[in-house]
Amino acid sequence: MALNQLSRRDFLRLSALGTASTMLAACAVAPAAAPSAGGAQAPAAATVNLQFWSEGAHEWAEEQIALYMEQNPAVTVEYVTFKSQEMTPKLLTASAAGTAPNLTRQDRFRVAGWAGRGGAEPLTAYMEQYSVDPSVFWPATWEECQWQGVTYAIPFNTDGRYVFWNKDIFAAAGLDPETPPPTHDWEAMIDLAVSLTQRESDGVVNVMGFIPSQVLSNAYGNGGDYLYVWANRGSFLIDDRTASLDSPELQQVLQWQKDIVDAVGGIDVAAEFNAGWPTTAGFSPFGAGKLAMMVNGDWNIGDFARYYPDLNFGMAPWEIRNSPGEYTGFAGGFSLAIPAGAASLDETYRLLDFLASYDSQLSASIRYQFIPARKDAALSEELLASSSNPAQRKMANESMEYAHFRPVTPVAGEIHSYWVRPGTARDWVLYGEKDVATACKDMQEAIQKALDEYWVSIGA
Repeated sequence: MALNQLSRRDFLRLSALGTASTMLAACAVAPAAAPSAGGAQAPAAATVNLQFWSEGAHEWAEEQIALYMEQNPAVTVEYVTFKSQEMTPKLLTASAAGTAPNLTRQDRFRVAGWAGRGGAEPLTAYMEQYSVDPSVFWPATWEECQWQGVTYAIPFNTDGRYVFWNKDIFAAAGLDPETPPPTHDWEAMIDLAVSLTQRESDGVVNVMGFIPSQVLSNAYGNGGDYLYVWANRGSFLIDDRTASLDSPELQQVLQWQKDIVDAVGGIDVAAEFNAGWPTTAGFSPFGAGKLAMMVNGDWNIGDFARYYPDLNFGMAPWEIRNSPGEYTGFAGGFSLAIPAGAASLDETYRLLDFLASYDSQLSASIRYQFIPARKDAALSEELLASSSNPAQRKMANESMEYAHFRPVTPVAGEIHSYWVRPGTARDWVLYGEKDVATACKDMQEAIQKALDEYWVSIGA
């Protein structure tokens, strides 16, 4: 965990420096000009100390906290930043010990698990006081913040998943480089993966056609494992108490993934090709022209402009299986929430409203080139103009209208582990350790057991 504690005095001192002055001047907006998450203007708070925990986005957080304290001199906000996945277990411990922070920014799909175990403060009073309108936000981002009909978080940002293809590789293979891959036709995608894979004379893969998952590492993509389930009209749960991970739809997804991997040479060949690619930005086989197609996130628009400015690539939504022109999507991203037991709720509400505002979301999205959870910010000309490819950025942002989200359940983390993380269901199949039916059966039993244990634990 990285800890960054800055008092108001520290921020005021830093704001006198050239770099900080430029940063604050770029984003400072008169409070009355910025529509908030709700719109109500609360009176100034008494002197109070607040604590804000966040997974990532520390530059934005420091900037916005400095601006907030400048506008609210009676408030001191201490900021603590965490690496990905570090924060949630610490939140539950802090809430139980009575030392919870006032506000958090965390991965949205974890909210239900956190709230379902008593770790989150319902935001009913905040929504009423600040007249929060759910329609302001993309549907998937809002729905992912609910548990049992109660709102436990306010969406902050989101991201999507799309099919990317290398236009030069397509053209060299005699394909129309402007026509997206036929993602609605899974058999055609297998054939395309094979035809675009190029080998040296000794059989070593020089250009990989397509690996339809983030097996091995993120070098092959990110998010496809979920996207294909929705494209196959599948789901992970039947209801809040019943898992559905052995359904025909999920079994077909795993079988298709295995068929593609086997068709391009098998998992060992995929692993050998993958071994030479670090997963950090700037080391992408797709960016280097060595991967013909991938499913990945919209953040690549900015990454490619920075690290691979000459890359000639296309980007399109993924289609529903057997339904050309009908699309699905993946809405990930973060939210703002209040831990159970947090003190100074009125002052915390005011900080939450400030950080969830149009200007705050727009500032972060311009800085990091992600999609604001607020529709008005996501579709603003200012954000689109800040992109290296405004047309692709607009398509990505607009796709959030029909995007899906990961299952809202207290066992979302367990589902994520079995479906995406190395060494579980997908890998059992790809490495030949289990057939598809057995892998899905074992995964179903594990998730159903976790669900049953959760409901028993809360006496329901």
